[in-house]
Amino acid sequence: MQNIPLPAKRRLVLLERLLSAYKEKTITSQKIQELTGWTSAVVRRDISWIDVKCGATNGYKVAELKAALVKSFNLEQTEQRCCIVGLGRMGQALLDTSELFESSFKIVAGFDSSVNKTEVLSSAFPLHPTTLMKKIIKEEAISFAILTVDPEEAQPMTELLLECGIKGIVNYTPCVLTVPKGVCVENVSLLTALSTLAIQ
Repeated sequence: MQNIPLPAKRRLVLLERLLSAYKEKTITSQKIQELTGWTSAVVRRDISWIDVKCGATNGYKVAELKAALVKSFNLEQTEQRCCIVGLGRMGQALLDTSELFESSFKIVAGFDSSVNKTEVLSSAFPLHPTTLMKKIIKEEAISFAILTVDPEEAQPMTELLLECGIKGIVNYTPCVLTVPKGVCVENVSLLTALSTLAIQ
């Protein structure tokens, strides 16, 4: 697969989710524009990155386009096991993982430095003190972490996650994390998202 630019990757993954709920057999780039707000030119350019061959005279064949997206991004690959690190307000909000139910990603553990939080909070998956992180991450074969700790804990906790073999971090903290090459970090910030909207 070609080296797809990150913005295009994000749109294509969202497109696959959109197609999962789309009922028609074909979809045009104009219809995708109506549903997403992306221009039809951007849609066609993004789809060209995956070299899809399912174009129809009246649009793309939905089943074939979805299959090409799934294959390109390994969206139906073996279960990817994840954990949440930090059970403050943001971490607690993420304890409901229903959005992941139809994906290959599964949150199997939560961690916090406060033993009280791990004992009091309820969750569909076990919650543990961070002192058990190395043991649990290894036993559960966890590959990805969602980081929601306080800013002063962000880098030290990242380094601990790296020691545990974590290969990708979704960063909900306001910090820029330092990680070695080969480890992916996806920064998620409500402030950044709102600022981006404000300057468009």
